Amino acid sequence: IKLCNLEIDNNKLFLLELTLIPVNLDIRKKGPKTPLAVELTDYQKQVIFGCMLGDLTAERTNVLTGNTRLRFHVSIVNKDLIYHLYSIFKNYVKTEPKIIHRPFNRLIQKSHDAISFSTLKYHLFNWVRDDFYKKIDNKYIKIVPKNSYENLTEIGLAFWIMDDGSYNKTKQPLILCTDSYSQEAVLFLIEILKNKFGLSCGIINYKKKTKDGRDSYRIRINKSSIPKLIELTEGHFIKSMLYKLGL
Repeated sequence: IKLCNLEIDNNKLFLLELTLIPVNLDIRKKGPKTPLAVELTDYQKQVIFGCMLGDLTAERTNVLTGNTRLRFHVSIVNKDLIYHLYSIFKNYVKTEPKIIHRPFNRLIQKSHDAISFSTLKYHLFNWVRDDFYKKIDNKYIKIVPKNSYENLTEIGLAFWIMDDGSYNKTKQPLILCTDSYSQEAVLFLIEILKNKFGLSCGIINYKKKTKDGRDSYRIRINKSSIPKLIELTEGHFIKSMLYKLGL
């Protein structure tokens, strides 16, 4: 910056002469921007809804203004399912599924390795977080949405079973592991399975307590309804997961 004299008719004026020097303003190097994503299809939404009733989680750092990412996570035994889910949502994912190695469990004499992948954060996933989580005692708890009757379809039911179902080869009912939900929520889901899909179901008071000391409950789809269940969902299963229908 220079200070210059300018004299006009004995009157002095002072002018500032500015010299502009190029400056690199990009001080903070940012990573690549999240790529644009197309809107979810109805099929993808139905898959998400079913998986959210199971082990799928929706994560959002800033609850009020942030975007949401989905985290898919299953046992390594069911890796075919995770790769199938990855093929459905790969347009929203940056990194392929990764295996998570866990320490050897001496009690059961085996390790429970898992495999997972996460989507990038997108606004179009915010409905998942809004529908499936509720703030209780200053914590966000996963819940069964009130709109489950309308939004749980045969496709969603199939993915829910593939994700969190267990077939008992001896007694031949199918169990849905709903341990984290309240008794009221589990009874609500049973009513949906009965009234919307025509399935005979019951509730199991599972012996294992939840982390916060509550009783845990599971859904039993009775042996008499397995043929009906197969009719509804088999076409949406991947081959390697048909064992969860007893096939």
